[in-house]
Amino acid sequence: MPNIDLTNLLSAIAKGAPFNDEVCRVYHGRGDSQGETNFINLDWYPPYLFLACYNAIDETMQNVLTEAVWQAQQAAGFNAKGLVFQYRAGRDTQVSVPFGEVQDRFEVAELGAKYWVQLTKTQNTGIFPDMREGRAFVKNNSHDAKVLNLFSYTCAFSVVAKLGGAQQVINMDMNKSVLRTGADNHRLNNVAENISYLPHDILKSFGKLKKAAPFDLIVVDPPSFQKGSFVLTKDYQKILRRLPDLCHSNTQLLLCANSPDVSENLFIEMISDATEGRLSFVERLPAAPRFEEPEGANLKALVYRLA
Repeated sequence: MPNIDLTNLLSAIAKGAPFNDEVCRVYHGRGDSQGETNFINLDWYPPYLFLACYNAIDETMQNVLTEAVWQAQQAAGFNAKGLVFQYRAGRDTQVSVPFGEVQDRFEVAELGAKYWVQLTKTQNTGIFPDMREGRAFVKNNSHDAKVLNLFSYTCAFSVVAKLGGAQQVINMDMNKSVLRTGADNHRLNNVAENISYLPHDILKSFGKLKKAAPFDLIVVDPPSFQKGSFVLTKDYQKILRRLPDLCHSNTQLLLCANSPDVSENLFIEMISDATEGRLSFVERLPAAPRFEEPEGANLKALVYRLA
């Protein structure tokens, strides 16, 4: 295998982290704008670096890559205590710690909130750095609000909603394990009151949600694909169709999609068609720092209201 030009990656590391004491992206190769390293991401989970590789490379190149990253972070002043290498090119994700040592579970901070993360045990770490601006929006628009958080994962939106003054939050995700972590995250931030954790299939639970409606703020941030339960391009419309029934005249909705198969224009068209024009587009939230991607290919986080 020929050597890979690591210039863009090493240049990004030399710039340091956008937020020294908070979880953030350092290098976003998967944005298809980084030449030969467009299959590599590097994140900062203080005090550890998390390097993800999505293309097949041989063991020699893996060693070259991790060694280069480790040396570059030391020169840049990260002073990381460990480097996690997540190899996602095959059918099974493989994780190693080529340098330093990494705790199994530890806290990270962002926007005044704290979260539990795991870098070596699961494919997803516990928080997605690309959604920083979405969490900022929720925190800034939750005062005295009743919030619905669909596909809640580890409940980061719920945490920032409570920190922003939300009165009540309902979290729904069919994975009980991530909801338990979500409860831990609320306790970590001392905002554990008036929170519900519903381990249900969202597509089958709108009757329960309608009884709890209306909501002041609704967040929908589904996975692109969840085997046996959700396919974004097929199932999102079923959710969108029911959302207006959960709203009042001033409800805000944060609708998200993170699939390269769904452009922003296609997503907007999907929302319009599924809701028959009952929702009105307000704005697209900006990308988090270092998440530069071609227009339409990256995370779409769109704010809507009732038309």
